[in-house]
Amino acid sequence: MYGGHEAKGPGGNGTGGPPGPGGGTGAGGGRGARWPGVLLEVAPFVAGFAATIAFFLSTRDKLGDRIATHFSGGGTADDWGATSGYPWVCLALFGGLALLFGLGAALPGAGLSARSGWTATGWGTAGLLGYLLSAVLLVNAHAVADGTGARLPWAQLVAGLAAALLAAGAGTLLRRLLPPAAHGAEREPLPGVPERLTLRPGERAGWSAHNTSAVLAGFGAGAFLLGTCLLAAGLVGVGLPLMLAGLLTFGLSAVRVTVDRHGLTVAAGYLPWPRTRIGLDQVAAARAQRVSALEWGGWGYRVSPRGTGVILRSGEALVVRREDGRDFAVTTRDARTAAALLNTLAADEDGSSPRPGGG
Repeated sequence: MYGGHEAKGPGGNGTGGPPGPGGGTGAGGGRGARWPGVLLEVAPFVAGFAATIAFFLSTRDKLGDRIATHFSGGGTADDWGATSGYPWVCLALFGGLALLFGLGAALPGAGLSARSGWTATGWGTAGLLGYLLSAVLLVNAHAVADGTGARLPWAQLVAGLAAALLAAGAGTLLRRLLPPAAHGAEREPLPGVPERLTLRPGERAGWSAHNTSAVLAGFGAGAFLLGTCLLAAGLVGVGLPLMLAGLLTFGLSAVRVTVDRHGLTVAAGYLPWPRTRIGLDQVAAARAQRVSALEWGGWGYRVSPRGTGVILRSGEALVVRREDGRDFAVTTRDARTAAALLNTLAADEDGSSPRPGGG
């Protein structure tokens, strides 16, 4: 059986709708509860900027009108900038990263482990950046007035990595000390009773669908045509890479989604690779759900606080909750049937519950 099989769940309810009254998370408290987590992500960048500016003010009288701002692999200075512009560069770096990590913390759909990793990355980045920006001021303060001869030895880089590890550890500890309500919205709760298909004893079933992304296909075709034109005009250095990128993008613009006794398989529609497989023993539950490509970070294979997924468009998707708590999503037509069949096959595999219909 491939496609077209009507999925019937307990009570006739679908799996893609929102939690009913009294279920799920409240709409009012979820957003407010995320603010402590957002502030936790922004805090190291504010502290790093303040520390760097304080160090800048303390060394200002030892700095000339320009300072070394970039160093080669050997540690010697190879680029310089105006001393007066250094605080603005620091503000742009710390401010941009604070915005990035703050917005990332506000996104729903991630559990404690994912948010802890996000916090460790943010705090580690802030620690490394704060140390190196201050180290640049230090080596310039000990050089001649215009920054000539300034060197940034490898020992400073090693110390910067140590500062990053310490900061990451501190951020992770603070994240775990936050009250549970401040950890942010968790992934969408699993349906109370996952929807399943009814199979007769001994009956075997499978489901498959081919899905294409118009956005990726159009982009790939356009890039290929533009690359061909540039190649014909003699611009090989630009045209050839663009043509190859267009071919690769077009090749990845379609996926084949299959549910059978092997579990869930998501394979490229025109290429032998990449291929993702989630075995039946890894499936906790599956559901049909509408997703937005922008909320997942765009089109293609995505890794986000919501989970991992193959997002070809906004719309209907099959979302699989793994046994380890992570979510995997793939946009596909007839996702409800795929989810119901996957739930049935997974239940039959581990024998956790009787097959619907008495099988």
